[in-house]
Amino acid sequence: MKFNDLIAGKSLSIANLLSLSDKNLAKKIKEHEFKYISCFEDSELGSENLIRCEIGSISYVLALLCKYANLVQDEFFDELDDGLISGECNVGEEEFEELGEWIKDAKNIIIDDSLFTHPDKDAIFWLLEILDKNIVLAGDKTDEFNDYSKVDELRELENFDGAVVYLNKNASDEIVGGVQFGIVAKAKDGDILQIKAKDFSVEAKFSLDPSLKGTVAILGTKEFNGYAFKQVIISK
Repeated sequence: MKFNDLIAGKSLSIANLLSLSDKNLAKKIKEHEFKYISCFEDSELGSENLIRCEIGSISYVLALLCKYANLVQDEFFDELDDGLISGECNVGEEEFEELGEWIKDAKNIIIDDSLFTHPDKDAIFWLLEILDKNIVLAGDKTDEFNDYSKVDELRELENFDGAVVYLNKNASDEIVGGVQFGIVAKAKDGDILQIKAKDFSVEAKFSLDPSLKGTVAILGTKEFNGYAFKQVIISK
């Protein structure tokens, strides 16, 4: 799959936090009609055009989007349990009906590099291929990505209950989270936290941002292994 520059027209972003990955691109898509699907409300993009989904569920979202847009006849889509998948990703079937129509004349789909290491990357890029839009990669100079193949079924979603950290190379080296994250992590603004995941550990100062919803905090780091969202254990 080749990545291209944004072209004028309607855009759908499935980047996690577009304004953090590519601030200029976030501003640019607002020049035309747009929607964005994310577990975050992006302060640059606002709440009006947000379709909020569960962490890591974008493969489920894209599967139902392709089905409701009626783009291809395939046994994969016939066998999807719409109600179950809609419930798992937390996007309603009525929303998919609207989105399936809306996407038909969209020009661009914006992604970020976290999808390269998503546990269900094969499904994601195969489904993006079916949607057949201009794919724009935010905040990265990679020209193409071909390490994927057609799938027969969607992978079960990973568990992201409890405290979760989203790793992004452009974020602050403090851990920035909202009130709910602070409650789950038992952390106050200014606390120094020990953050541990299966394949990742770091010490960082906690910065409270009341505008962030949910139990996901944001942390800047240049290098890490695996998917950008980590379920973590917090200690002081």
